[in-house]
Amino acid sequence: MGSKVQGEGDYESARHYNDETRKFVDEKTKAGKPLKGDAAKASDELTPSEQEALSHAKSGSQDKKDAKILSDMERNHRR
Repeated sequence: MGSKVQGEGDYESARHYNDETRKFVDEKTKAGKPLKGDAAKASDELTPSEQEALSHAKSGSQDKKDAKILSDMERNHRR
């Protein structure tokens, strides 16, 4: 295997994703199954499931609180 380039992307993973996506689409279209979905009908509105998941996510202010707690713990550990 070649070297992985990180930072601008993992080329191997991107290649794998593209291959698997192409394989999925080919299998569906060869079987005569229509692919559902339309980008024009896509919505920025969250589904109830997405709203539920988002309600459990941390807010940006929580990240600041966590950073302060870790900083305080590190400072106390050095003493």
